[in-house]
Amino acid sequence: MDGPLIKFHYHTAPKDVPHANISKGDPLCHAYSDASIEELIAWGRERGLPPEWIDRNHTLPHFDLHGRTLGYAGEGVERRELVGDIRAWRERAEGGGAE
Repeated sequence: MDGPLIKFHYHTAPKDVPHANISKGDPLCHAYSDASIEELIAWGRERGLPPEWIDRNHTLPHFDLHGRTLGYAGEGVERRELVGDIRAWRERAEGGGAE
């Protein structure tokens, strides 16, 4: 397989999320697979992140990394690449090929 198995998109918290100990402006990272949910689950398990922590409320399932878990993230992708991956995931899902 070409390219990284897991991709990372860095951003900052747009608002306070007290239950997660996140303050507006804190660094955050989405960790996602552009290929399969199974890859993401396996990556998370290797780092002690349970599958229940995957945010599935959006088109592209991902882990929200912050605080100590930011240390698991690698080199980030640009927003343009993230948007392309979201579109591809959506197309596969609509065609029955994702998750």
